[in-house]
Amino acid sequence: MSRHPIPITSLGFGLGLLVVLAGGRPPTAHGQPKPLTVPPAPQAPTLTTPAVLGMKRGGAVELVLPGTNLADPLGVCLGCPGKATVVSAAKPDPAQLKVKFELPPDVPVGLYPLRVATAAGVSNLRPFLVDDLDGVAETEASKSKDTPQDIPLGCSVGGRTDPEASDYFRVKVPAGRRLTFEVVARRAGSPLDPIVVLHDAKSKRELIDLYADDTPGLQGDCRLVHTFKDDADIIVEVRDTTYRGGPDFFYRLRVGEFPGATTAFPLMVQRGRDTSVGFAGPGADDIPPVAVAAPTDPAVLAVNVVPKRSTGTSGWPVAVRLTDEAQSVEVEPNNEPGKANRVPVPGGVSARFGAKNDLDHFVVAGKKGQKLAVLVQTYELNAPTEVLVKVLDGKGVEAAKSDPQKVPARVEFTPPADGDYTIACEHLNYLHGPHEVYHLGVKPVGPDVDVSLALDRYEAPAGGGTAVAVATVNRLNGYAGSVELNVVGSDALSGRVVVPAGQTQAFVPVWVKEWARPGAYPFQVKATITAGGQLVERFGTISEVVKVGFGGLPNPPPELLTGCVLGVVEKPPFGVALAADPVAVEKGKSGKIVATVTRAAGSDGDVGFAPLFAPANVTAAAPKPAGKGQGTGDIAVTAAPNAAAGPGQVVIRATGKAGGKDYAVTPPPVTIEIIEPKKEPPKKDEPKKP
Repeated sequence: MSRHPIPITSLGFGLGLLVVLAGGRPPTAHGQPKPLTVPPAPQAPTLTTPAVLGMKRGGAVELVLPGTNLADPLGVCLGCPGKATVVSAAKPDPAQLKVKFELPPDVPVGLYPLRVATAAGVSNLRPFLVDDLDGVAETEASKSKDTPQDIPLGCSVGGRTDPEASDYFRVKVPAGRRLTFEVVARRAGSPLDPIVVLHDAKSKRELIDLYADDTPGLQGDCRLVHTFKDDADIIVEVRDTTYRGGPDFFYRLRVGEFPGATTAFPLMVQRGRDTSVGFAGPGADDIPPVAVAAPTDPAVLAVNVVPKRSTGTSGWPVAVRLTDEAQSVEVEPNNEPGKANRVPVPGGVSARFGAKNDLDHFVVAGKKGQKLAVLVQTYELNAPTEVLVKVLDGKGVEAAKSDPQKVPARVEFTPPADGDYTIACEHLNYLHGPHEVYHLGVKPVGPDVDVSLALDRYEAPAGGGTAVAVATVNRLNGYAGSVELNVVGSDALSGRVVVPAGQTQAFVPVWVKEWARPGAYPFQVKATITAGGQLVERFGTISEVVKVGFGGLPNPPPELLTGCVLGVVEKPPFGVALAADPVAVEKGKSGKIVATVTRAAGSDGDVGFAPLFAPANVTAAAPKPAGKGQGTGDIAVTAAPNAAAGPGQVVIRATGKAGGKDYAVTPPPVTIEIIEPKKEPPKKDEPKKP
């Protein structure tokens, strides 16, 4: 890797906004609070743009980004190829930032993460939409069906809905055109639950059956595809299904001759392989496949593929998931066990119920005593299919079956003998068609770990450090040992911690190299376990953080789920170093952590200490703030008699004011050792017990 910082105008990924407000600080940290939440530092920038930002590729546009703490910008982190330049202002405004965006013509259509990096940190993520349709801004004319806003064929309208109202747009359609009317709202983080209804412009009457609401696979968004036999003058109505609206109820209405796809097909591809990926969903039958060179990076969970016909504009992209296991596509006919497709273990197959009464059969080699897991994924991959799974032995006798009430469909079984076992799949609702697709995976059940992170953005000065919050370490399939966590992805950053057995939360220390220049540095948290001689590596995800940032979207963009960002910043007006005194604390007794405060010129106010985290059954009580002229503070640490012996972390956040602004600093954790009580020697005047 290069020793240079990641260019802040081309950050490759970003994560969602964690909306945790920093209220009053807790006076005491108890071991492993649930849930673990860490608010962003108050000095970090925040983007408050309620509308979706975006532009047409191959052009340039100036946009104003509203927010807070934007007065000292270092640059804009844009997750796609292009250039983002901060437009100089006569007087810096902490509440807004004007940025000029320039994109090359070959940027794929889709949603990308946008952040602002300042001298004080990195902002939350806002979605940035790139399109190949001409952009049109909604006007007041759209608020009435009697005066609909005229829009051209082949455009993307940026609008928002008002309460108890609809938006209306008029478009002229030549005969023989197959048009797509699509609203991107929920998928971009808007709370809008959109519906599209077409009306005849002359009579103002609704065209029966020409509407779309909750299109399968679009997570609440809608898409309508229709071929017009005759010339038509159409009014397109966009509204919320329950007539909600407001400043944050934004949307993009795409109207044109472009394809619509629900999912990629195959739904998963193997890392490091070149694969031809097609598309599934209503109207996706004539979309040519796309060549995908799957990356090898295990931290990348998915790549987007853009549906496009030989002529015309691009449809909205869909994700194809990445896996380390061998993948295949179902080969028909396989309606009978004797014609089952073989699937390796571990391995997976993408399949569909294409015809009426379609049954799919797959065969795997089972080993006596080795438990296998069969997992069918649909909703998680934005497919609408519901699947029932049965496992049959060599004689056709049912050995296991999935529970129809549980999603996703999963079966675990242990072969009683070596041999082939058949997996039979059928549609729970007896549906069929090109969009009824699913992915089936088979693998041995073995020790595993899942790690979730509580926040996606942090800040620290060069030569300093901070602490990354790990919300949950979830040990799976009987694994109960330690978990090693490492900071990876940037040679400017480092950090490591071992989470001992029995502990489910932790903080990973992050250290910044002295040579790191101010800017935004992406990184991931890698989890490693070793069990039975097998090494298992996983990457911490911030699924819940991204879901919050995207308005509760059930399946947020998978390509955003493993990335965090650290802003290398100027040294804050005060710094804090932590040291345990003593390092070892006996069960049932107390020790302390000494917080040493260093202050820059002009920073002589109170510095408070808020314990954020401590080991189970260990409490850390906040001391009085370090007042003017004071350079230290003592945090009392008490280990209960039932505290677990061994090393444990204590995390302290320091808060204060400088120049009228609030600041928070979270130094790397301090480690204390919990030890068994020392046995007191007998007194000299007491007889020794026999």
